[in-house]
Amino acid sequence: MIRNPGLADGTPPLSSSAVTLLSAFAVLFLTAISVYTLTAGVFGLLFLLVGLVRGSSGVFSLGIALLFVAVVVAGLLGMSPLFLLLAGFFTVLSWDVGHTGFGIREEMGRGVSTLRIELVRSASSLVVLSVGAAIGYAVFRTATGEQSLLALVALLVGAVALLIALQE
Repeated sequence: MIRNPGLADGTPPLSSSAVTLLSAFAVLFLTAISVYTLTAGVFGLLFLLVGLVRGSSGVFSLGIALLFVAVVVAGLLGMSPLFLLLAGFFTVLSWDVGHTGFGIREEMGRGVSTLRIELVRSASSLVVLSVGAAIGYAVFRTATGEQSLLALVALLVGAVALLIALQE
């Protein structure tokens, strides 16, 4: 197991922290359309980083909330729906993987290798969020008349089949 010298005992494992930070950087990049969204995104990323390093889930949650504010403000400023959906996707992925990392550290402690648990959890979160985002985007495109209803039904059937396959 890779130890984090000098970090607090409650810090999430390294791989969860890495996925969380990469997702947060994606949110910052996607929402940097104005000074307001850039400010909220930068402060969100900083609070998120401090929360991860210090092992403080409260500070981490504040960072996630600021990233969410950046996404909402970007939407209010007229950001493209596809990029808005991607920014929301990465915000939720960052929150989910980071929050799970805190839980893993609390349950398992520092002396146990948690890489396999983290990879499985991150991959499953990625799949579930991707399916949800795809369905949301398809519903949006269908509601605006840009896509046929048959494509939406095919996507829903595929999503249900994937979820059934993952459950077995």
